[in-house]
Amino acid sequence: MAVAFKMSDLGLLHYYLGIEVRQGAGGISLSQGAYAVKLLEKSGMAGCNPSQVPMEARLKLSKESTASLVDATVYRCIIGSLRYLVNTRPELAFAIGYVNRFLEEPWEV
Repeated sequence: MAVAFKMSDLGLLHYYLGIEVRQGAGGISLSQGAYAVKLLEKSGMAGCNPSQVPMEARLKLSKESTASLVDATVYRCIIGSLRYLVNTRPELAFAIGYVNRFLEEPWEV
């Protein structure tokens, strides 16, 4: 018994796995603007001021601190979401990789 599959044209791709796709005569552009806004809201940073640079220059963080620990599960979730954001924002890769080092015991600092 043979099974026949029918293919249909679903039109242009607009949104896929959190990535917005815009197709035009000049080419295709990818964006994660809506994903980034949701991430800011989820992390409680929606009202914060924007910055031109993703990380303070010469920032030194230590794995040992006198500050209080934060919820590691929430921290890991935010870092994982940020790592997915690097798909369209490669300039964030170094800063996200740097804070990724502190997944085991994230401090408030």
